[in-house]
Amino acid sequence: MTVLELRFPAGRFHATPWGRHVNEGAVEWPPSPWRILRALIATWYLKVRKDSEVTPDTIRALAEALSQPPVFRLPHATTAHTRHYMPYNEGKNKKTTKVFDTFIQLADNDAVLVAWDVNLSPEQLAALKTLAARLGYFGRAESLVEARVLAGITAIEPNAIPLDEGVKLPEKTE
Repeated sequence: MTVLELRFPAGRFHATPWGRHVNEGAVEWPPSPWRILRALIATWYLKVRKDSEVTPDTIRALAEALSQPPVFRLPHATTAHTRHYMPYNEGKNKKTTKVFDTFIQLADNDAVLVAWDVNLSPEQLAALKTLAARLGYFGRAESLVEARVLAGITAIEPNAIPLDEGVKLPEKTE
């Protein structure tokens, strides 16, 4: 099992769900698997590729290995938001527009655990550890993150799992 731990030092996770507008007030929770892979690949392109032995082939193999839906261990969290007015100019007219900044509020020491039922090769595991250590934010830029790969974990008790196509949500879940 491969387990990635995500901690948010500011206690907030900002991420707009795919297909939604940032001002709708919706937050992606749990983080989508494509967002995780996209963040890892972007980190490789921006912070690892030029000064590392982590090759494009290793990144492709890692992305392929992590492309199956993970399970999550989510901490207690709540949705919150701020509202503020942003200035903008239309010619000589100065105006403002209301902006919603919606996020998930977490306790300071809580972490999101993302687990894939895969055993990575030593090269893939080393690459994932490097990428996790260099991941600076996750979601929108306001979401500072500290990520690391947890070693020696054989199982987690998930509280968020993927559902098969067409399966109804269990009662009292979102």
